[in-house]
Amino acid sequence: MLLATRSVYWNIEYGFILYLFFIAAVAVFAYGMWQRVRLWFIGTPQVRWDRIRERLRRVWQHAALQRRLSQNRVAGLFHILFSWGFVILFIGTLVVMVHEDLRIRIMQGAFYLWFQSLILDIAGLLALVGVVIAWVRRSLTRPRALSRVSQPTSMFDDWVFLLHMVLILWTGFLVEGIRIVATDDPWAAWSPVGLVHGRLLAAFLSMEALLVLHRVLWWFHMIISFTLIAYLPYSKMIHLITGPVNIFLSDLRPAGVMATTDLEAENPVLGAASLWDFTWKDLADLDACTECGRCQENCPAFLTGKPLNPKKLILDLQHHLHERGPLLTLAAMKGERPAEQPFESEVVGPVVDPEALWACTTCRACMEVCPVFIEHVPKIVEMRRHQVMLQGEFPAELNQTFKNLERQGNPWGMGAHTRTQWTEGLNVPLLADKPDAEYLFWPGCAGAFDQRGQKIVRSIVQLLEQAGVSYAILGPEERCTGDAARRAGNELLFQQLAMENIATLQGYGVKKIITHCPHCFHTFDKDYREMGLEVEVIHHVQLLNQLVKEGRLKPVRELAQTVTYHDSCYLGRYGGEYEAPRELLAALPGVELREMERHGCTAMCCGAGGAQMWMEERHGTRVNVERSRQALATGAATVATNCPFCMTMLSDGVAAEESGEQVRVLDLAEMLLQAVETGGGPEAAATVAQPGEKE
Repeated sequence: MLLATRSVYWNIEYGFILYLFFIAAVAVFAYGMWQRVRLWFIGTPQVRWDRIRERLRRVWQHAALQRRLSQNRVAGLFHILFSWGFVILFIGTLVVMVHEDLRIRIMQGAFYLWFQSLILDIAGLLALVGVVIAWVRRSLTRPRALSRVSQPTSMFDDWVFLLHMVLILWTGFLVEGIRIVATDDPWAAWSPVGLVHGRLLAAFLSMEALLVLHRVLWWFHMIISFTLIAYLPYSKMIHLITGPVNIFLSDLRPAGVMATTDLEAENPVLGAASLWDFTWKDLADLDACTECGRCQENCPAFLTGKPLNPKKLILDLQHHLHERGPLLTLAAMKGERPAEQPFESEVVGPVVDPEALWACTTCRACMEVCPVFIEHVPKIVEMRRHQVMLQGEFPAELNQTFKNLERQGNPWGMGAHTRTQWTEGLNVPLLADKPDAEYLFWPGCAGAFDQRGQKIVRSIVQLLEQAGVSYAILGPEERCTGDAARRAGNELLFQQLAMENIATLQGYGVKKIITHCPHCFHTFDKDYREMGLEVEVIHHVQLLNQLVKEGRLKPVRELAQTVTYHDSCYLGRYGGEYEAPRELLAALPGVELREMERHGCTAMCCGAGGAQMWMEERHGTRVNVERSRQALATGAATVATNCPFCMTMLSDGVAAEESGEQVRVLDLAEMLLQAVETGGGPEAAATVAQPGEKE
């Protein structure tokens, strides 16, 4: 009965030594955490602790329930087994502390049998299974996502951590098993895993040997546990702490909202040139990275052989932070900013490859899948801002685009007087002539100047007419919303365009806007709203779907088409709209939807976002070609989309890839116009691109 409780070792001397070990471990842990936290506050201030209830809910969903991790079955499985196994074991440890140290006797009766015996045994076994799966995944299957792009110590960290986990779990079972055998515990069956270990040891060792082994294993178990605590802040496994913290601190604003630089401030921060220029949350992101590789496996630039790897970008910045950051912390804590170059250290060039910076399509696929909510895209845009506004270094093609936006108010460089040429033959009213219109229809630059886009907006206004929607357009008064300028880093140009448009819209008292382009939709709904414009914005697909549901548009003509739908990034991941386009397709008679492998929130970008529409791809496969291959792989006769940029990219990609029977690329508005009860005849057909037609 000597092993009935741990009190056989728990005299004053042993207790004092154990507490010394524990205090030392906590002190080393605290020091390591402080070294990291003080580096974060090199960055600029940002409030990320408002709306506590929403933040706690997000932690529960993504740290506890691990929703994003569960999207990958194998990785999700071992993380769930491992994390919940250790959570339950930790609770069991607290129960023992309360029972033994605080002398509050709670380990008795049914609670002792069910929780402290059976449930803890099962939790430990499941955690051990999770560790084994992780070990196999890293040593045998080795998925590309886990490829090493950081420092060599990263792999060492993995094995050290997994070895610690195995030793902690296994020694725990051994200690429990020896206790059960030595005390002839009548409730041994409630600890099946421990019982098996105990009986195996008893078959080979005497009772005296078991007593010695119990003492050695008990101390080893405790010391290795304390060692792991002390080790965490100095390894990549710190994400066990920083991950949940980063989820709590994640951006609760609508997706894609960006910081608006106060250009009239005395010393405005124009983008990110060094660690000083990122926010403290940006720097905290760097220490939260789990190196899981989900970002790179969903990045269209990486998947098509571009220089950009989101994981590498974050880890390179992380290494730079820990290499250069200590030189900055003392000054940062004093509120000072050293001017010497050795302290500053430019980020773009020495740390981040400029070509990687300009390969980003800002599609947010990396952010959508990151299990710890790292914000890759805002960092990239901030670095672009510095390159454009202070360094004047950006792809040469953008120079003409910026000039066109500044001089003519559109990236095509066309005169404002030509903005209404697409309305020829249609009775499209101007807002100046119809100020009481319910909606302002915003065809955007693509709808006004791109030949293919013109056909789409003509289809839209014909449908609006048939549904009896009261609308008007600005015509020559309309200017580009500035999305491309902002995503390319030209914040000054974006704000100039935005303020002109906002003044015009407020002057007319506009309350509702229909957009043709998802980029315009996002800019009005998110960016302009941050700048003070209060309007209701709806994308044309959302409105058309609503009109069909209300019976104001009746699609009755049989289309008899197999269709695959491409989710545009700025309506999907940015706008959160995935259902309306599919509902609209489902309402079209004779349409069979065939989803691509990457669809919905995992859809691949067409390659035009982030101002890529106006840049050349110089590395790897063209993104639009790769996305078109995915569309063609479905065998569908029609590729449907909702964005003029996606239309251009997919039309070119399909034309470059298809062989044999030609595949059409159509906007959902064009498909609906073919199917509605009236207007589906020759006039409607004339607005729809024929097979193989390009802009």
